[in-house]
Amino acid sequence: MTKPLLIAAAVVCGISLQANAATFAYISSPGDGLISQYRLDQSNGALSLIEQVSAGDQVNPMAITPDGKVLFAALRVKPFQVLGYRIDPKSGHLAPLSKAPLAESMAYLSTDRKGHYLLGASYGADTVSVQAIDKAYQPSANILTYKTGPHAHSLRTDPSNRFAYAGNLGADQVLQYRLDAKTGALTPIGRGYISVPSNTGPRHLAFSPNGKYLYVVGEMSGTVTAFSINDSTGALTQISVANGIPERLKLAHGEVRDARNNDLKDDPTPRIWAADLRISPDGKLLLMTERTSSSVSAFAVDPSTGHLSFLENYPVEEKQPRNIAFSPNGRWLLVTGEKSEKVGTYAVSDKGALKRVGEAASGKGALWIEVLQTSVE
Repeated sequence: MTKPLLIAAAVVCGISLQANAATFAYISSPGDGLISQYRLDQSNGALSLIEQVSAGDQVNPMAITPDGKVLFAALRVKPFQVLGYRIDPKSGHLAPLSKAPLAESMAYLSTDRKGHYLLGASYGADTVSVQAIDKAYQPSANILTYKTGPHAHSLRTDPSNRFAYAGNLGADQVLQYRLDAKTGALTPIGRGYISVPSNTGPRHLAFSPNGKYLYVVGEMSGTVTAFSINDSTGALTQISVANGIPERLKLAHGEVRDARNNDLKDDPTPRIWAADLRISPDGKLLLMTERTSSSVSAFAVDPSTGHLSFLENYPVEEKQPRNIAFSPNGRWLLVTGEKSEKVGTYAVSDKGALKRVGEAASGKGALWIEVLQTSVE
């Protein structure tokens, strides 16, 4: 085949693959117990609501298996349980598949990088958990639990799948563990944690694509802290901190919240209340949500050193934005607002600037977002 024909064939192949690929977003809304399925057009950011599945009261954190075949969703009412849904690769439709108990009410859910274990973090019970997932995608009823300091808020494994880290908000610690691939057991690395300044409130986590760095958002400080990951031991070393709250927002330092004072109704002071943290697919941009000001802060990431620098803070239309998610191509950002009736799509510039380009109706109190790109053969 001549060179021009090779190029033409490659272009046709690329167009065909793009035409057969679909991008779906799944968003939970605990206020009405729904999981809403959306289709995202990665060419223009258009968002379309496809269907809504009734999962159950207070459906909240979710996780998609690494192979993209199953979505797990946790219910935060007794009896605490996780529901599994099979994802149709063509339509993205969710079909009930499995059900299993959870150790506690989970504020966070994830799987390890191989899809062998379901990981959870319970804010109210100060606990992280691990349970095996069998080949039929059934989570085990035998659950490993580990007590933490006050308010565990996340648990994720690193890209190598050898280590696991947890944001421990009330203790101002980032917990560090080694993951046993055969049993799922978590073993503390060193003393088991690395501390951050008082009243930081470590919450959600993000890893650099190369697995060398971990980023942690402080709910009460509005900062993002960067850590290097020791490749052999998994131990963390702090390397950088960046503040994502410009003075013009006029926000006081945040406070620890729980079910009794989540909205701080008796405190009229506008306070920092950061939530989610996401890294772009190319690893060069970090975005953080801040709920009180309904805004998103952008940070530049140096992929070679892991260091952070604050870029700018941008308002969003979604009130009290909880979770965000990048599209697989990194061009679009999905934003949910706990007090918004819409889910928004924003175009993302190289510097993190946001421009709203689409929207779709959301469920009540929409928050958790999982995005999946399928390739239909």
